[in-house]
Amino acid sequence: MKEPIGHLAPDARLRISRPELPPGHVRLRRIDRALTACRPGQVAVVSAGPGYGKTLAVAAWSRHVATEPVAWLAADDSDGLRSFWGGVVGALSAAGALRDRTAVTDVVPGVGFDRSEVELVIDGLAATETPVTLVLDDLHRIADQAVLESVRHLISRQPAQLRLILITRAASELRLQKLRLTDRLTEIGSDRLAFTHADALEFCTRAGAELSAEDLDTLLVRTQGWPAGLRLALLSTHDADVHDALTQFGGLNETVAAYLVEEVLENLAPTDRKFLLSSSIVEMMTGDLARALTGRIDSRHVLDSLVEDNLLTVRLSDRPDWYAYHPLFRELLLDRLAAENPDAPADLHRRAAVWFIQSGDPISAIRHFGLAHAWAEVAEVLCRIALPLVLSAQAPALAAALAPTAAQADRQPTADTLIVASILAYHRSDYGTMTRDADDATSALRGGPTPPAATQIVLALTRMVRARLSSLDDVVERCDEVLGLVAGVSRSEVPAAQAYALIAKNNRAIGLFHRGEIAVATQELQSSRVSAEGAGLSLMAMAADAYLGLVDLADGALPDARARTTAIRSLAERRGWTRQPQAMALYAASALTHLESHELEAAERAIAMGRSAVELGTDSGAWLVLEISAVWLAVVRGDLYAARTASKRLEAVREQSGRLPSLLSTWYQATTAEVQILAGDADAVIARMRDAARADSYAGALTRVTLARAYLSADRPGDAADLLGATSSYAPHRLQAVEAAVLSAVASARLQRESVALERIGDATRLAAPIGHIRPFVTAGPPVRALLERHQHLADDDVGFIRQLIAACGGTVGPVDGAPVGVLTERELVVLRYLPTMYKASEIAADLFVSVNTVKTHQQSIYRKLGVSTRREAVDRAREQNLI
Repeated sequence: MKEPIGHLAPDARLRISRPELPPGHVRLRRIDRALTACRPGQVAVVSAGPGYGKTLAVAAWSRHVATEPVAWLAADDSDGLRSFWGGVVGALSAAGALRDRTAVTDVVPGVGFDRSEVELVIDGLAATETPVTLVLDDLHRIADQAVLESVRHLISRQPAQLRLILITRAASELRLQKLRLTDRLTEIGSDRLAFTHADALEFCTRAGAELSAEDLDTLLVRTQGWPAGLRLALLSTHDADVHDALTQFGGLNETVAAYLVEEVLENLAPTDRKFLLSSSIVEMMTGDLARALTGRIDSRHVLDSLVEDNLLTVRLSDRPDWYAYHPLFRELLLDRLAAENPDAPADLHRRAAVWFIQSGDPISAIRHFGLAHAWAEVAEVLCRIALPLVLSAQAPALAAALAPTAAQADRQPTADTLIVASILAYHRSDYGTMTRDADDATSALRGGPTPPAATQIVLALTRMVRARLSSLDDVVERCDEVLGLVAGVSRSEVPAAQAYALIAKNNRAIGLFHRGEIAVATQELQSSRVSAEGAGLSLMAMAADAYLGLVDLADGALPDARARTTAIRSLAERRGWTRQPQAMALYAASALTHLESHELEAAERAIAMGRSAVELGTDSGAWLVLEISAVWLAVVRGDLYAARTASKRLEAVREQSGRLPSLLSTWYQATTAEVQILAGDADAVIARMRDAARADSYAGALTRVTLARAYLSADRPGDAADLLGATSSYAPHRLQAVEAAVLSAVASARLQRESVALERIGDATRLAAPIGHIRPFVTAGPPVRALLERHQHLADDDVGFIRQLIAACGGTVGPVDGAPVGVLTERELVVLRYLPTMYKASEIAADLFVSVNTVKTHQQSIYRKLGVSTRREAVDRAREQNLI
């Protein structure tokens, strides 16, 4: 199989194949000319009812006339946005339409696939240098409005190199008026597809039917040029008087077709008739599949004969081992099968399901078991084989196959239907329903025979997902439960066992990181990433790599964190994975990396991107870290109102996450303490955190620097200095070591220990320079700039970095009466410049396009930082400090 279409489900690969032209096919040169006249950058719509040969006419043009690559995709009524555009990308790649590696070849639609990812495909097509034709067949089958809207969007933004051919029974949904007005539309309707006298004559001649001029005229009148009608009419003349048969031909198309098919079937040998009826339960088949359904060892020969006899059967040109009946023909065969033998379809669907399992297509097997109402077999295939596909690009196809069984859970809530319903709910990001259905399935199994190992594993996986959502401190135990169950089964018993083990190991590594067992977590994350990549589970590999970015941060390796998150972000953007739940940790790591490097706008963008993926995800731990970074962003900016707002969001995530494991708990406690310090409530922080742990543990180091900042805010520099101790005691934790050194320098300066202050600021710059750590210098308060300016004259190394730090601290103001003045944010400086004017708060708000409350919040923050209580005092103090 070609690599570009490897993400497509097997049935989807068939949908990117053009039909082979049947023997006796009549090429309509007028259609060839019309499609050729539709240039790249334009749209052709081929619209007519069933049986008009729309698909074959376009297929003939693509085979005999088109000079550029032609990508073909037949739409399906179960297509969602993700599966539809996955098919588009696969069709373009399989057709060789993307000869050179482009942005399109990297796109692998995932759960979060949306309008922005559609833009990736369109932009990638716009970047190609050669013309490309994309044929979208059976558009009338699309029921998903989001898919239709995306097709309309493609039309509105159609690249100049793309010729778009749309085949449908009705074009009203496509909203083509603008194309008509701009002369970009070629419309081909039933009037141009209907056979003319010359077409009908050629068709009859190719079919070996000798008709008089009178009979040919009768045929055209009776069929109104309907190509399928002509074919069926000729079939009705078998072993009959041609003139009499054509004279009797009439009525509505469906009725005529039903009559003629019955007439055809009556004239076939019983074994051939049974073959047609039995094989009609699948949309497409190989000779081997037909043999499994009919029992005939000559099935391939029978199918070839049907094609040669032009009996409404076609061979797929791109996959010549596969055959399909004309949709009208198949519909009538199915109707006749159900009428003659009502019990037969269920048995045939079971046979088809078994064949698809043996052929490595569990999704099609599930679909046919569902059509047979074999709910237990659906659950068995799901649990033993197919469940890992819910994490792949084939997830939409799996969900569509599971839907009929899941729907039974309300009417027939057995353990089997409830398990299927829980997995479908997981796919839909409805985790509450997933949990309820899994719990009900567990209850239904209680007291009965021991359930199969695969069933136990799947239910354990749902408990693991629940822990990732709402019980973070239990994640490792839930993963160990899955691994214990997997260890007790063989690959033959549960073919998906290896994938289940990999899923559990990846989640376990993440749980260990949340606990602060960073060394072990690092080893398991690295192993998980390699294994996931080897298994083709690229999203899982991305999640492991993103958590390794958080490990880099915990280790103080900012350059490594930056390089890693940049690479992952580039991969996510190329593949359209920016809204995947597995990207949550990426945005959390990226936001914190930018914060520590004092790149506040970039941090804000990362937070916004992360929040856009929240609704789809199960990674509450990464969500918590993301909201921690949002609080820190507000704290760094000195924006108390924003900090409190972000804290409310953080608290909501914490409540959802249940009891927090050690590392996340430490981050959460330190973050909420920073908001209290910003609000001037340092005493509460001191009371809560005064029993700080040893600095050589991560939790202890983080707690100590937070407590030291509280001591400084409470004007207790001596306590801060005593608590911080020697910088070397923080050695294993570089970011905290830098911060401890900076805070120690500030405390020493406040205690008039100038030499110690300079020594500590030197320690801080030497530690921070190699990793570009800037934030602690900016947030530590006004004395830092003066210390840095003095230190730069004494430093032999890192002078450029020290100057960068001084520039970053340029918004600080010097000490007044020995008391530090807080850093004014850019927004506060803007408001400050209005204070000498006669503007009221409401007028300032209107001028700045913000709310009055926002202006008042900034004013109160300015007063607090300048150490004043009135507007006049603020103006005087600001002028003393050369701020205005």
